[in-house]
Amino acid sequence: MAHYRKSVFLSVLSLPIGLAAERNFRRLPRLQAQPIINQLPALSIIIPARDEAQNLHSLFPSLVTLDYPGDIEILLVDDHSSDSTAQVAASFGVRVLSLEEELPQGWKGKPFACHQGALNTTGEWILFTDADTVHSSCGIPSAVYYAIQLRLDGVSLFLKHQPASWLERLTLDTAFAGLFANWHASRFLLNGQFILVRREVYFRSGGFESVRNEMLEDVALGNLMETSGYRFQMMNGGNAAHVRMYSSYENMFQGLSRLGSGMLGWQGIWAGLTVLYVTAVVSPLVTLPGVLKGKLKWFWFPVSWGSATLSLFPWSRRSGSGKLALLAPLGGVIILSSALLGLLSRLFKRGIPWKGRPV
Repeated sequence: MAHYRKSVFLSVLSLPIGLAAERNFRRLPRLQAQPIINQLPALSIIIPARDEAQNLHSLFPSLVTLDYPGDIEILLVDDHSSDSTAQVAASFGVRVLSLEEELPQGWKGKPFACHQGALNTTGEWILFTDADTVHSSCGIPSAVYYAIQLRLDGVSLFLKHQPASWLERLTLDTAFAGLFANWHASRFLLNGQFILVRREVYFRSGGFESVRNEMLEDVALGNLMETSGYRFQMMNGGNAAHVRMYSSYENMFQGLSRLGSGMLGWQGIWAGLTVLYVTAVVSPLVTLPGVLKGKLKWFWFPVSWGSATLSLFPWSRRSGSGKLALLAPLGGVIILSSALLGLLSRLFKRGIPWKGRPV
């Protein structure tokens, strides 16, 4: 009986935590399109890519048509792709840096590709962006303009996500609600899908070379920048670019295993808020058998499920369908199981497969 009552209590907790997560998200400053008249500093856009040929057909049309009032160079760093990644980039007139040597000892793949890109470009500002992003014509110029106007050392954007299926959408909504539940405790986070940084700051701080062996290189870089005293701003960049994070359910599960297990190490005790939220969202699945067995009054089930649904509703509505929040416990199950798998993989030093490599 006691564990059924605990499940009800946990479920009800999901609502205030979910509302706090929504408040934290809304507090992110929103990047607005800026009317830019003056010339902007030279910009280098670096795309680390490994088997991304399909995504590049969407990315490059958005980059080669950028309305950027200044010098701009685009470099794709081909990280030993087995598909036509390099050829697709070349077909758009994009310069390609193909990594010939094997991954050096002590480096993870993406930090190495990003750092090699930085070494082989010259822009005063550097933008690291992923191959699965698609940019608006004014998003990147507006980010550079904003950083200059506020005398920032860098800007990172939380992008609009365009999942391919309802299950991916549900899972990501749940994951982001959990992430923003403790956002203030994690202000050093950067989003690797869009990291804009002054070249001088990148190299002075050590950049990705200083976090070469980190599984979550963007989070590690953000922590490095914060502890080094640099000024970065995380912003809502939903109008600047969108992204499709995963190409399949298997890819999604691997990605969430990597993110779920990796974030715990960076957030420390504050990760408890994320864990508490996701556990609370799952709790109606324990309340239901308690009601069916007569251990709980029947009305506790709609209270339990309703709390979880309402906690996720703002995220589901924003991503396309508020009705999807009714399946919040399912999203929580996927998040918890993938994070648990990631933790077990790290505990037994098996590594989590990502882009054909264990991380």
